[in-house]
Amino acid sequence: MAVKTAVIVDDSKFLIKQIVEFFHKQLEFNVVATGNDGNDAVELYRIHKPDLITLDITMPNRDGMEALKDILSEFPDANVVMISAVRGNAMLECMSIGAKGYIEKPLKFSDEAFVLDFKETIHDVFTDK
Repeated sequence: MAVKTAVIVDDSKFLIKQIVEFFHKQLEFNVVATGNDGNDAVELYRIHKPDLITLDITMPNRDGMEALKDILSEFPDANVVMISAVRGNAMLECMSIGAKGYIEKPLKFSDEAFVLDFKETIHDVFTDK
């Protein structure tokens, strides 16, 4: 089975590092690129066409929700998972637009229940087809 690829986009370099490490070690994904805003997200998706892209909602230049809309308008089958501290209506709107999953910040990688939930969310993206 081929290794799945991912693009990670967040405006926090610290969180990108944590998420990339988690995707490599826990999920065995190959993270092919990282970005810091919604403009990066759309461009990196076009270049790499990853199996999965993660987006923060609150980012400079173009937020995650706008990037989500742009990616899905160009690539309707894209697997997008939102990773954000934003709750409520914004998260529900992302899911209704077409995000395949949502992981809430803060990311608690030392919490076993959080790690299991994160893994399950990513697994569900690929089994709900």
